Amino acid sequence: MTLVNLILTRLFDGLLWPFGRWPAGGLVFVSALAGVVMLVIFKFASNQKKIRRSRDLINAHLLAMRLFRDEPAVLLASQRAVLKANLSYLRYALVPLVFILPPVVLIMAQLELRYGAAPLALGETAVVKAVFDGPPDEGVTLTAPPGVAVETPALRIPFRNEADWRVKAVTPGRYTLRLTARGKTYVKEFVAATPGISRVNAKAAHGFFSQLLHPGESAPGDGVKEITVLYPRREDKVFGVTVSWLVTFFIVSLVAAFALKGVLRTEV
Repeated sequence: MTLVNLILTRLFDGLLWPFGRWPAGGLVFVSALAGVVMLVIFKFASNQKKIRRSRDLINAHLLAMRLFRDEPAVLLASQRAVLKANLSYLRYALVPLVFILPPVVLIMAQLELRYGAAPLALGETAVVKAVFDGPPDEGVTLTAPPGVAVETPALRIPFRNEADWRVKAVTPGRYTLRLTARGKTYVKEFVAATPGISRVNAKAAHGFFSQLLHPGESAPGDGVKEITVLYPRREDKVFGVTVSWLVTFFIVSLVAAFALKGVLRTEV
């Protein structure tokens, strides 16, 4: 998974590079591109003829219901036919989701890396949380380079195998925090006051799904399950409205897909 994440991260760095000073534009561009990708996959992974036939049957029986609304027998038969055609349509339309979901999840993970969490503003504080395989020892420490201040000693929570610290952004930049426990050192990236589109990986953790959803860093070494910086959520204005990147992604990708389905001759 690490190699896949590395390749995709570089790819998305390139895609979003022209939008460095216009983050919302990059989000709209990638979302529209994702809509095209989903549409192409849907076209080749679905039975287009049967989808078209199911839609035609639905439209035909809906028209019959309007024309013969005073004929109970015809109306009831058309309602049954519409239900049957709808179930057929759903069956043929849902199959491509098996092929659409994996690339969409990878795209969303890359967008979350850049639009999910916001770098700390200067003077702002955040909690750094480390979860261990067992209760943390008394000697566990967190150190940071100049530019980041570790304001508290470790707050150990043995029953949760956890230790927490409060850190403050002092100067802009990307820094490496160093966690020392039981003679081993673990690292976590920390981002402060970087403008434009910045990769902000909130969590570094073990496990396939953790690496899939948080592609910005490798997992910590043995002994530490996860290291998380509790950044604030990022807010960007899209078309003058402040919304979550997730809402923008789904709206723009769906609009792009439906706008181009005629061009790509795809039944949806």
